[in-house]
Amino acid sequence: MSRPNFDALRELHECANDRLHIRSPTIQQALVNHQQVRWVHEISESALRILDVCSSTKDGILIVKQQLQDLQSMLRRTSVGGETGFESKLAAYRLYGKKLRKEMVKWLQSLKRMKKKKRKKKAIMESDRMSVVVDDNLVAVGNVLGEVRETTISIVDSLQSLLSIPRTKCGSSLGLKLKLKLMSMSNQGSVCELGYDEKTFEAVELAINNIGFELEGIIFRRLIQTRVSLLNILSPAT
Repeated sequence: MSRPNFDALRELHECANDRLHIRSPTIQQALVNHQQVRWVHEISESALRILDVCSSTKDGILIVKQQLQDLQSMLRRTSVGGETGFESKLAAYRLYGKKLRKEMVKWLQSLKRMKKKKRKKKAIMESDRMSVVVDDNLVAVGNVLGEVRETTISIVDSLQSLLSIPRTKCGSSLGLKLKLKLMSMSNQGSVCELGYDEKTFEAVELAINNIGFELEGIIFRRLIQTRVSLLNILSPAT
């Protein structure tokens, strides 16, 4: 999947949020005149579901980053012949990665189901537009949320691919255990002999940091603004 244009998405989402804020009285009047409350509810719930996935992804990123930092620390100790808990830390990282990937599959399925539902709702909305004037601001926000959803899918996919850290050499886990034991006994050996190196972990951590920044700075905060604006619009109508 190609990397999303985050700058364009940020500008698009900011524009949609500005429209919701500035045009909220007009939208509220449209709700009164044309009974479009359900459309605002639908868009608000879509924003909430994407927020839930983003929040869970953020929590996962924090745990993965901490584990990566622990692994790098253990590698440095191993490289100078110190005590190491690298094997247990690596096992914990892999176990959490396996659990997180399972959760990610559920998140992706949820987001993709939203896409299918949107197609059906779009057909209904097009039908409604023949008899009811659907506010263009709501249509614009709904379209932006579709872009946000696709970008969130891309981010989750990217994080999935980063959870498996490739080795530079060394093969089986048995070989790794033997190397760790020999290195501990002899106080000799290098990081590369383990089949992992710090540069690999640093590159993965940097990539995950970038994902976290994009998720927090470009998507999460603006989604909260969208959700709050929609709830404010709904308040007089409920």
